[in-house]
Amino acid sequence: MIFKKMSELTAEDMVALWNKGFEGYYINSELNLDKFLSRAVNEGLSLEHSLVMFAEDEPIGFVMNGFRSIEGRKVAWNGGTGIVPAYRGKGFGKQLMERNLQLYREQGVETALLEALVQNEAAIHLYRSVGYEITEQLICLERTDVLEASLQASENAGRYAVHRGHPAVVKGIPFYRPMSAWQTQWASMKGGESIIITEKEEVVGYALCKRVYGEDGHLATTVLYQCESIPGHENEGDILKAALCEVFAPFDSSCKRLAMNLRQANRDLNKLLEEWGFTSFVEQLHMSRRI
Repeated sequence: MIFKKMSELTAEDMVALWNKGFEGYYINSELNLDKFLSRAVNEGLSLEHSLVMFAEDEPIGFVMNGFRSIEGRKVAWNGGTGIVPAYRGKGFGKQLMERNLQLYREQGVETALLEALVQNEAAIHLYRSVGYEITEQLICLERTDVLEASLQASENAGRYAVHRGHPAVVKGIPFYRPMSAWQTQWASMKGGESIIITEKEEVVGYALCKRVYGEDGHLATTVLYQCESIPGHENEGDILKAALCEVFAPFDSSCKRLAMNLRQANRDLNKLLEEWGFTSFVEQLHMSRRI
């Protein structure tokens, strides 16, 4: 097998390989050139340090990689692994992943992260075979109509103050989760914002979110990426509710509302979203490996 950098391919060949590698995948992952390049930029993927596997001068597989420093440690993220259908089930995936781990070592990576769809048992088995372990289960939820105004009601609502700011603000919060799924980390929030909930000047909750507007200037989609309350607070539900009210306002908007890669273990948050009419559409496993 020969390995090359993704950056050595033409842009058109990168997209063609991506689409071929995800052919027959559980969800439609097909991208055009604009969306492929936008994804690479917005998710911090490095074409220079992403791998392509060749067999007889033909590209047959790839791994897209992103890198960042988190709390002084270099962390890598697998932003997409694909094998061309004719070469699946023949051990090429493991060769690719083992070479990718070597690349991580060369780059001084200490921790490697990835996410895998729960139903993609073959991929999960592959990742486990090269040392990845499951750290938590993730859930994605959606709602596509207006929210009832009555959902905003809370007897404790007046005790909390809300502050909007840059996503990086959450770095200083003691209960911020820095090693969450890659796209939910503050550094992935290009064009996003933080929602900070305080009680008597103490930070008791936060959320990371992003709003997308259509060409007509109207709000098209609101996406929630993290929402956490200070552990052990007696009014955890009200803190989470205060954050969600800010994230998903205005309630009378019929925009699409998404909650992406939330921790399934954050049961109070997920229960609240379900009470608001959100439904699950994707579940993933968050996996990590020490290098």
